[in-house]
Amino acid sequence: MISFVVCSIREDQLAGLRKNLAATAGVEHELLAQDNREANWGLARVYNHLAGQARYPLLCFIHEDVRFPADPPVGRELAAFFASHPDAGVVGFAGSLVKTRSPSGWENLAAYTRENVVQHGFPGGARALRVNPAHEAYSRVTVLDGFALFVRRETWSDHRFDEATCPGFHLYDLDFTTQVAQAHPNYVCHRVLPEHFSMGIPRASWREACERYHLKWDGRLPMACVTLTPAQVRECETFSAYHWLRELLKRPPEDPAMLDRAWDTYRARARLGHTLRLLRYRLRAALGRKR
Repeated sequence: MISFVVCSIREDQLAGLRKNLAATAGVEHELLAQDNREANWGLARVYNHLAGQARYPLLCFIHEDVRFPADPPVGRELAAFFASHPDAGVVGFAGSLVKTRSPSGWENLAAYTRENVVQHGFPGGARALRVNPAHEAYSRVTVLDGFALFVRRETWSDHRFDEATCPGFHLYDLDFTTQVAQAHPNYVCHRVLPEHFSMGIPRASWREACERYHLKWDGRLPMACVTLTPAQVRECETFSAYHWLRELLKRPPEDPAMLDRAWDTYRARARLGHTLRLLRYRLRAALGRKR
């Protein structure tokens, strides 16, 4: 019933996932995995390649360091949801109702975030990130984090991962869920609480992928699955522009033009409090370079 699709670089983690799914899927399933240590394909290419071999009508694109609880069985739960929601697009466990035109990942203001995951990797240890203000079983969102994405095989076939825009290991999830959101509603599942044992780091390759994504979707963004007032849109855009620029000031890119573009985006939405904090980051960066 479900084909789990994995890009693997660690045999021990893949073995752990295989064992976990055997105990938690609750339905007939298969695990399609590519050892990517030699081929080093991008995730979009690996996922498209393996999904083309899938036997079952539901797909789950999943990181090998994800584990599901035994109750409720994740496969049974998700299969039932798709059966009762024939128009559903992608279902994951962390996402946002809004995707801004300003550069960002899937995250946005807390009011528009929906999450349900135990996330490892924080300095103080794992945190249960559970954001569900309406106490829903499934929350409608626009874009999703990619550590576990459930989707019908025909939906993937109509909206395949974009290997040209996402040739590496980043933004494939944001791009894929943005594509699907044009035709189907996406959701965060609050019924099953997975654990994710690693956190993403916005290195140079992530930043470059982020700019490619925004160049591709510039004419369609911002995008939301709820009606926003102009003031709410400005608030979301300001949040993204500020956090993008702050990240670049904290870890200056090799290409100065990327930082210039970030300042241009931010200036159109500048706030005094944000600007003062950004100037402090800018001063620290300048002092660091002099040393």
